[in-house]
Amino acid sequence: MSKEDILGGVKMAGFFRSMAFKKCVLIVIWGVTLFGVGFGISFYRGVGKKYDKVQEIPIQEISVEGLADGTYTGEYTFETIYAKVQVTVKGEEIKKIVLEDFVTEKGEDAAGIVSSIVENHSVMVDDVSKATDSSRVIKLAVMDALAQ
Repeated sequence: MSKEDILGGVKMAGFFRSMAFKKCVLIVIWGVTLFGVGFGISFYRGVGKKYDKVQEIPIQEISVEGLADGTYTGEYTFETIYAKVQVTVKGEEIKKIVLEDFVTEKGEDAAGIVSSIVENHSVMVDDVSKATDSSRVIKLAVMDALAQ
């Protein structure tokens, strides 16, 4: 056995301490970081665009004129947001809305829009701040109920 065979491992260990190895590691780290940042940005943009599509669905006034007194059920689903409502109409006015089922990721405050719709007898009310998508789904569920 020669010294080189015995010290072969030492020479290899020397490579790990060399500047060439440090440059390779640095390039790999930068590459992984840039890939991660690029993926994160594209994922975030994709998620944002997906949820912005609910804002493109038109909200139209539904007339309750000529609508018989009673309770009407409606529901609407968009992606992970779901609302099921019972709308009570009496004397051609919206008297009460019960939010029977409401599933949302972070728009729980949107449930407050129900009182605004009842007060104004209209779905043409402002969305709840920071819960606009969920607010819109509730309005669309009310529209579904009154469209029957």
